[in-house]
Amino acid sequence: MELPLDILISILEHLPASHAANGEESILVFIAFLEASSLLREAAKISTLWQPHYSARYHHCNDYEDSQRRSETKGDWRLLYAARRRIDRKALSLLDRIVQQRNGQLDHVAALCSMSFDVWDVLEIEASQPVPPLLRAFYNDPSDASSVAPHAITRRYWARTILESIARIYAVNLWDRQQRGDLSVTFVDSFSALSCFSGFSPKYISLLFENLISRCREHLTQKNCVLLPGEPGYNVVDLCTQICHFMAREGFGAVEPHAFHNINNIFPHKYLTTNKKSIPISLVHIFVAVARGLGISASPIDFPQRVLAHISSPDPTADDFYVDVFGAETKMILSLREDIVNLVMRHGIPPQSMAPYISPSLSPPMLLRTSRNILASLNAGIVVADNQPRVPLYLAFTLYLLMTTREQFAARATAYMGLVDCVTVLPQSIAPIFPEGSAVREHLEEKRRSVIELHSRTIPVSLRSAPENQHVKFHVGTIFQHKTYKYKGCICAWDNVCKQDEKWIQEMNVDKLPHGRNQPFYTSFSIDGSERYVAEDNIEPLKASLDMILQFFPVIHNFAVYFSDIETEKTSDRARLILSPELQRAFPEDDAGHHHFL
Repeated sequence: MELPLDILISILEHLPASHAANGEESILVFIAFLEASSLLREAAKISTLWQPHYSARYHHCNDYEDSQRRSETKGDWRLLYAARRRIDRKALSLLDRIVQQRNGQLDHVAALCSMSFDVWDVLEIEASQPVPPLLRAFYNDPSDASSVAPHAITRRYWARTILESIARIYAVNLWDRQQRGDLSVTFVDSFSALSCFSGFSPKYISLLFENLISRCREHLTQKNCVLLPGEPGYNVVDLCTQICHFMAREGFGAVEPHAFHNINNIFPHKYLTTNKKSIPISLVHIFVAVARGLGISASPIDFPQRVLAHISSPDPTADDFYVDVFGAETKMILSLREDIVNLVMRHGIPPQSMAPYISPSLSPPMLLRTSRNILASLNAGIVVADNQPRVPLYLAFTLYLLMTTREQFAARATAYMGLVDCVTVLPQSIAPIFPEGSAVREHLEEKRRSVIELHSRTIPVSLRSAPENQHVKFHVGTIFQHKTYKYKGCICAWDNVCKQDEKWIQEMNVDKLPHGRNQPFYTSFSIDGSERYVAEDNIEPLKASLDMILQFFPVIHNFAVYFSDIETEKTSDRARLILSPELQRAFPEDDAGHHHFL
């Protein structure tokens, strides 16, 4: 005998909703109901029962496509969930192909990236899957999952890299709209998009601000502040003062001089969370976001030495004023007629030239100022996380390119552009900004063509058993020491002879080696993170230990493209790298050979 409908509905109401993969268990119950009797189907088809599961799993979407889906489904949460899961399956199918082989890989990457925020949530789940036990410390993976998906770190790498590209496309498109005069793009959104270059979604930064504004509103209410303009007792100066006090209570404030050039001061996801002591421009970003969230007309100004916030007075008879968020502990509120005029003149700026420095600034000058801050930080010798300045430099030169359209910055920006961005961010967002036939456009398109050409050369399969390859001694995954320069390296590909051009051969004195150019050469990663092309004459294989292998992961950002796991011997401390699926397909006889070598 079946249970009554209201009991069945209650059972479904109590199923837990989750963003993570374990949320599947609840959905499987819904599916079982849908495939059972008519009464069970009736319960499982109730739209509102699906809403918490949809909301838990899906936080991102493409606005236009989402509005179409809602129209087609008439807002039915079950049908909306089903539509998104179909998109998820298509995304996972593309991800599978990307992980498995190089043939068609870049086309699949571009197709997946073009699906944009509709695939953000499923890729985010893939990017946080449990990793093999030996790599959990490096990946900061606290899970003790007994089951790890095949090639987990390779899947995580590709999912995370595509997420970064989706976020960067959003940022570039946003900044381009602003450059073209789209007034709907605010300073707060424009500056928040800086974190997109580190792979954070705009939604994430927006939620950080929403929570901050909510806490500030509570703080102001406790201080009995009037929040609505026009009501008795409304005082915008007092409100701005209290916002600064609130920020100080939350931990925000002026960074110490020794940490001024810390690169984390540039990115909102850092200075809103772990690096709250920050530089003027970042503190003004926070202040302006909070003030605008409370209905105050606040803007940055491109002031000499340090950025200030400009406040438009709601009282037409009162002067506008300024807030020095960075110097709030000394003097927070600055008047136009006395403080600001004196400060500007102290910097040698005559009164007739004062307007650009004291008027609300548009975002482009602020973004260019950020670019200069990035270069100043790196020129100051600041150590970047994992010793990888690639992302900050990529961001800085992309901003210079977008804001100035100068060809010199096209070369600088693309120098730090990875493989995935060259086939996604470049053609989908950056290149279309510039006219066809322009020098910048030609440079960008040539960069894309050259990257695709280089990648195509890695597609053919290399068999050690082939007659022309039987003299190749070492295997992909071998850890070695360079005989001359003594650095440690890891082989990720080989050629049966030197495949570089004549110029490189002459510059590297290849013909002076004992076996010259007609010996195997190995594409390798050095322990310093650089890529090398090493003659077999110079390779001294090492008996790799686990600790030795683990040293490569922090310094080579795409190491997981080539290797998916580590295997250790039970009777010794020796270890070896397990080839990723695409490397197994490219060098199908190397994995067994390397195992035998060990």
